Amino acid sequence: MFIAWSSLFVEWFGIVLAGLVIKLMDDWLDVEFDQCIGRHTLAIRLGRACLPYSLLGFGLALALAPDVALTLFLASYAIGMGHDLREKMPTKLPGWVESLAAVSFSVWATDIRLTVWALFVMTTIQLLDDLMDLQNDRRSGQNNLANRFGFVEVTLLMFICLLASILLSSLKTVEVLLAAPFVHMLLALFGGLGIRGRREEG
Repeated sequence: MFIAWSSLFVEWFGIVLAGLVIKLMDDWLDVEFDQCIGRHTLAIRLGRACLPYSLLGFGLALALAPDVALTLFLASYAIGMGHDLREKMPTKLPGWVESLAAVSFSVWATDIRLTVWALFVMTTIQLLDDLMDLQNDRRSGQNNLANRFGFVEVTLLMFICLLASILLSSLKTVEVLLAAPFVHMLLALFGGLGIRGRREEG
């Protein structure tokens, strides 16, 4: 029993690290906007160190939960590209091609069931974030699915994705749902340290 619980904790910690990397990457892409509106994030605090720390965190996540961490990262990448399906990426490829490539690699590296689960659970997290940030994103003009398609529609889609992820893997879904608020708490804590540090210097 102890071995089973310890292996679950190791996998959960790997999911937490993967979540931190995903959120750091997302915040780093929005760093200029966040600076303009005065929002303090860990990505802003780390600056150029964001890349090596993210790579270190992702390496540790892969060591602790190889298949789950990889599929969650690739699913988040594919979903992120889904916001700009036709926009040309730095690779000169449209967003939908990069999304398809990420999903295909995930299927090849792990398996299709785990990949589909990761897509559903990460979509759930993304939609939940959009619903929670609805008012702030509406005021700042940020891209938000709830603003584009409606609060009720996005809420319904979120619950459909959540149900699908539970049916595919209830245990891993619970692990992700427990990891998500912990990731946000850690980012708020360490991002907040940066704010206090600047206030003390002032």
